[in-house]
Amino acid sequence: MMLCYIYRSSKKENSYLYLAKENDFSKIPEVLMTAFGKPIFAMKVLLDGKRQFAVGTSQEIENKINRDGFFLQMLKEDDFYINSH
Repeated sequence: MMLCYIYRSSKKENSYLYLAKENDFSKIPEVLMTAFGKPIFAMKVLLDGKRQFAVGTSQEIENKINRDGFFLQMLKEDDFYINSH
């Protein structure tokens, strides 16, 4: 179980970054931050398995944050970006 902070993209509709620490973008690659644009705080969420997410389960999101320092949710047509980096 983890508390995470969700930010929406100022450049890409329906794109969100999930972070373990509020306003800590230090683990986000520069190329991703450029494509994502200015992060706009959306909400704080407890990853406890009770909430449904558009992409992934609470556990999958938490695992990705622990491994990479962030979780990126993007529209399906933007998957090329995720898979090419």
